[in-house]
Amino acid sequence: MLSRHLPEDVVTEILSTLPVKSLMRFKSVSKAWYTLIRNPHFIAKHDNFAISDHNRNHCRRVILERYRAIDTPRFSMHSNDTLEFSGDIHLIPQLFSEDINPVLFIGSCNGIVCVVGISAERFHGGPDPDRAWEIGLWNPATRESKRLPFVPRPPDFVPLPLDICFTSYKFGFGIDLNTNDFKVVKITCFYSPPHYQVELYNLTTDSWRVIDASLNSADFIKKSNFPSYLNGFCYWLIFRQRCDREYNLLLSFDMSNEMFREIMLPHDDVGSLADIAIINDSVAVIFPAYSNSSRNDVGISMEYEIWVMNESIVEFSWTKLFTIAVPSRPLQFRDDGLIVLNGGHCVSDKCLVLFDPRTGELKNLPIYDEGSETFDLVSYRESLVLVNGWRNVLEQQYT
Repeated sequence: MLSRHLPEDVVTEILSTLPVKSLMRFKSVSKAWYTLIRNPHFIAKHDNFAISDHNRNHCRRVILERYRAIDTPRFSMHSNDTLEFSGDIHLIPQLFSEDINPVLFIGSCNGIVCVVGISAERFHGGPDPDRAWEIGLWNPATRESKRLPFVPRPPDFVPLPLDICFTSYKFGFGIDLNTNDFKVVKITCFYSPPHYQVELYNLTTDSWRVIDASLNSADFIKKSNFPSYLNGFCYWLIFRQRCDREYNLLLSFDMSNEMFREIMLPHDDVGSLADIAIINDSVAVIFPAYSNSSRNDVGISMEYEIWVMNESIVEFSWTKLFTIAVPSRPLQFRDDGLIVLNGGHCVSDKCLVLFDPRTGELKNLPIYDEGSETFDLVSYRESLVLVNGWRNVLEQQYT
């Protein structure tokens, strides 16, 4: 019995509805509660409650990154609804080395956030270039984190200039729905001779391996500005040249069978400014409407067409969701349909802006630019999922 007065199953039911922060404190109540809260079946039960319709937004949080070229990135926690400040996060000393700048949010899955940082000094001629990239998995709710093993830079890899070195690498993060194993995809572009190498990290084995991907070396794979994992698949846009004409495709990666697939887009000539995002649990492609830029009371407005993918067993189709006209670059497409903008159109007191595409309303958020800052956002759902010891959790779950 976990309690003198309540049956064990009742206590388990009550605890499974509590926030992660409370459960982290309750682990010290007794050895029995500590064991229960780390039990894989309890973690799954707590997770199922968190993703239920009436709790879905309540359990979500947002992490904000601010960075400049010469400063250490700063991170803070915010509420999901209003982006109200909740507290600072000291991610650099916790997960990364002091010389890392910037840090990229690859995405979040089941409460785990994948983050990638680079040390420009080490990457370009430093004493240890193989360790320039640092990749981490992090559960912000439990504050548990794990830095992934270093991946040696191949001997024939030639580093690019600092301003474009990120184009050599593409990342993806998600979960294998067949095994419940978290995976990180790393695509490296070699320029001499031109070819792609794909490496895959498994959390259960804590190791990387090269997989046979057979990607077209003539394609350019674009890094998405938004998280692009959904239901066991990672997505990127690719640009292909044919007969003096560039056209676009969607590239998907199945985390289970570890195979790539090309998907036709509703428009194939959208150029390099197109992007992908996950909007309302659907894969969405964002097409800039070059001919429809206009000027309004907040300055120049850029139009974007948003198309969502309809997936069936045999084929894929696309539906146009809406066209939006916004005064600055979107930073985040939220689950509630609202869009966070970087607020670059503001003349003074630059702040992030919440945009409602249904009404066109712009609302300033309490997040201000403190001088030449670049912002990045990622949202995640609070969970008890373990970063360290995940293999043991899965083994217990299936016994």
